[in-house]
Amino acid sequence: MSNTLNNSNRKARHVLSIFAGNLLQGAGFGLGCLSLWFSTQPISVPIRVMTMIAGYLLIYFTSHSSAHYLVGRLGRIRFSHYSVGGSSHASSYPPGMQQIFERLPFLKVHTNSQSLKSADSTAQALMFGAGIVSTVVLSSLAALFAFRADVPGGLSLLIFNVIWQVSSLIAEMRQGGDLAKAAKSFRSS
Repeated sequence: MSNTLNNSNRKARHVLSIFAGNLLQGAGFGLGCLSLWFSTQPISVPIRVMTMIAGYLLIYFTSHSSAHYLVGRLGRIRFSHYSVGGSSHASSYPPGMQQIFERLPFLKVHTNSQSLKSADSTAQALMFGAGIVSTVVLSSLAALFAFRADVPGGLSLLIFNVIWQVSSLIAEMRQGGDLAKAAKSFRSS
C-alpha cells in the first residue's frame, strides 16, 4: 500500500477515481459470490468447476484494496485514487510466478499522503493490515464454501487456498509488506 504512484515498484496501467474503483471492486465481489453460488447448481461438471474458480478469483482480486479503503475511511484516512497494475510484491513469488503477478490486474488504492501522515498510528496499522486479512478470510471462506457445497474440485481449491494464503501471509510480513507496515505503525503508537 503506497501513498503515491511514484513510490510503487509496479507500473500502473490505468488510474481510476475512488468511485469507479469502489464500483468495480463491489461489482467484482458480487459477481464472485454469484459465480460461487452458480457452481453449486445441478449443471455440467466443467461449468461448475469453471464458475467455482472464477468466483474464487474474483473474490481474491477484489477483497484486498476494498478492505484497505473501508478500514482506512473508518480511521478517517482519505484516499486519492485507484490504479490498476501488477502485484506490488511480485518479487516475493517464485520464478515463473513473478512474471504472471507483475501483469495481473490488481487494483491498488492510494492514500492521500497528508491524511495518512496525520492519521492515528492505530488507524494506519488497521488500514495496512486490513487488505491481507480480508483477502485471507474471504478467499478462505470462498474455498470452504465450494468444498462444503460439494463442488467438484472444491477440496483441491481448499488445499490450494491454505497453501497460497500461508505463503501470502509470509510475503506480507516481509519488509514493505502490509503486515510489516501494520506492525511498524502499531509499534509507533
